[in-house]
Amino acid sequence: MPGAPDDHPTIGAVAAPEVHCATLNLRRRTPRPARHPDAWERRRGAVVALVTSEEPTVLAVQEALPTQTADLTARLGSRWEPVVVGRGARGGGEAVGLFLDRERLDVVERRTWALSRTPSRRGSRSWATAFPRHAVAAVVADRGTGQQFTAIATHLDVASPWARLRGAQLLGRIVRERGLPAVVMADWNCPAGSAPWRALAEAGVVDSWGRASRQVGEAYGTYPHYRAPRVGGRRIDGVLVTEDAVVERVAVNVRRPGGVWPSDHAAVHAVVRWAS
Repeated sequence: MPGAPDDHPTIGAVAAPEVHCATLNLRRRTPRPARHPDAWERRRGAVVALVTSEEPTVLAVQEALPTQTADLTARLGSRWEPVVVGRGARGGGEAVGLFLDRERLDVVERRTWALSRTPSRRGSRSWATAFPRHAVAAVVADRGTGQQFTAIATHLDVASPWARLRGAQLLGRIVRERGLPAVVMADWNCPAGSAPWRALAEAGVVDSWGRASRQVGEAYGTYPHYRAPRVGGRRIDGVLVTEDAVVERVAVNVRRPGGVWPSDHAAVHAVVRWAS
């Protein structure tokens, strides 16, 4: 496997003022034979190994079913605080969310918005989505610097380009109106540079990849689907930041702890600090 050895972190721990942000679509649990590469029972140990070795300050996850969230919460232990909410009207079902490093961050506020015309109404749908899409956020205070920032996890629609664009525009408005430095992490379901990414850039929420001082490893596509990763493939997962962020390092993580893919997606990392 190209890139970092599977037992060595691609990014690893950082110290203040740096903030290590990562996003990983967990791939929802589906019935599979135990040795199938997509079986959650096979993959969950690799996810935990990836997280505990990489030590992100902020981890965003997508496609987390309640049993998967429970597995990670139990296996990661007390260091990472889960802020994970399902897409249903009562917060159940498939979730997106955050795992926040309690050694660095204090949670000041938690918010959830539907990616719809009625964002305050949980479980609402618009723009031809087959099921609800939403964003989960936490305003956090960094004990190392005193800086507050907003961390947002989301997952844009897989089928509707209209919904992806409108969802991105809504996220841009939310970040702009709240006025704090922000990091927005997602499975965008569309490649970097496409219309939703451009809409966010117009709102001042930009792709961390092109702003980084250093790229760690190759520019792999982020959807290898349990196959060999492809250099120059589509980056449909990403970490976006407000323009006051200084981006130190970025990476697409193609590690397979114990020889097992953690997900059909690759994790994406960005190490940032706030210019303010």
